[in-house]
Amino acid sequence: MAEDGDDCGGAAAGSQRIAACTRIIEDRTRSPGSRAIAYHNRAMAWIDSGDNDQAMADYDNAIALDPNDTDAYNERGLLWLEKGKNDSAIRDFDRAIELDSGKAMAFYNRGLDWAHKGDDAHAIADYSHAIELDPAYMEAYNNRGFVFNRMGEFDRAIADFDEAIRLNPRHPFAYNNRAISWGAKGDAERAVADYSQAITLDPTYVNPYGSRGIYYFYGPEPAKAQADLTTAATLAPDNAYYAIWADLAELRGGGASHLRRVASKLDMTRWPAPLVRMFLGEQSPEAALAAADDLVPSRRRGNLCEANFYAAEFHQLKGNADKALRHYRLAVRHCPRDFIEYVAATKSLRALGVTP
Repeated sequence: MAEDGDDCGGAAAGSQRIAACTRIIEDRTRSPGSRAIAYHNRAMAWIDSGDNDQAMADYDNAIALDPNDTDAYNERGLLWLEKGKNDSAIRDFDRAIELDSGKAMAFYNRGLDWAHKGDDAHAIADYSHAIELDPAYMEAYNNRGFVFNRMGEFDRAIADFDEAIRLNPRHPFAYNNRAISWGAKGDAERAVADYSQAITLDPTYVNPYGSRGIYYFYGPEPAKAQADLTTAATLAPDNAYYAIWADLAELRGGGASHLRRVASKLDMTRWPAPLVRMFLGEQSPEAALAAADDLVPSRRRGNLCEANFYAAEFHQLKGNADKALRHYRLAVRHCPRDFIEYVAATKSLRALGVTP
């Protein structure tokens, strides 16, 4: 029995831990408190094994036996968040905070949830509270900076990413996110430097390859663009944006389009599938723009931004300079500044000799 307690508590891993916790749970001579702990520990083992549904059920049982288990609420909230059940997640994080108002992680996790819901003010407030409770909370600085980027508060975002990097100089996400800020402020050199540092720290991290490749796309070394964008498309073969960009770089370099060959790996049931169909000649730019009109306002703006930018690139390929110019201007006018398409549209206009 002592051995089961040790294994269930974390001394064992995987199936051995699950089995030890199960024996404790099924032993009705155990106290409700010890069985609650076993449910909690087994839930964490299920998560490690990739079975979140079993973990959710065990957290339910742990909370039923011990309604004051702060960690169970906090961890179950993360599972709700992963399932996209934002309101259920917030209820769990609220309860965790009610039970322990000094738990920085619960505020941080609730901030994640608010950010997923698009409620930037509440997200900033919770990330800030997490930082007050734990001034070394690097992830809270990084995520608060990400929300500041979305809000267009780029100097505040850079300050947060600077602090995140000071706390952990080997954190590639903070460099990638700070690069977004520099790009939005028009500082391409610093943006490329931060993307490069992110790649150095994690050569498998796809985002900085894609973004750096787009900066190179408008520079004097197209081979660098093609290399980065091909790498991004290889690392994320199901990402439609990288597939489009890799194809644009190939075409700009005088090669042939490979978009139709890779389209089978893409989810053609959701955005940005209309943009892929546009470049394949299966859908007009006007139809792609119409498909961008999402019912969710935050997504509608982003979709319309992307539709205008990629429609401009489509017309540019076809030699329709006037139409391309009109859509580049619409992209600059409507794109959020933290979108790479805003940076790309600005660079395209300048390449055409037009002030953005």
